[in-house]
Amino acid sequence: MPIPCIATETAFDVRCPVCGRGFLLLTEPTLSLQKGSMRRAARKALAAQHDQSSITSHNVHSDEVFDLPGWDGEPDGPGAALDFSTPIHLGISH
Repeated sequence: MPIPCIATETAFDVRCPVCGRGFLLLTEPTLSLQKGSMRRAARKALAAQHDQSSITSHNVHSDEVFDLPGWDGEPDGPGAALDFSTPIHLGISH
């Protein structure tokens, strides 16, 4: 799943590990596990843009909204197997 993002000078979700430029991720994951997974994928994709470009370090990333590839939509880590999509029904007795 692509991760839409935009470069920003102020509030940001991730920094490019190569040039340090900040980016705001334009998504709203519902689980904190997804946020961490998405940020890791975004940093990896931002670093890869430097490998694919012969442009100077600061101009590698677009100033417009662009999509980063690489996030499969699944959280990773110890809680990855949790499934919160199934509704929970509580039996209430009176």
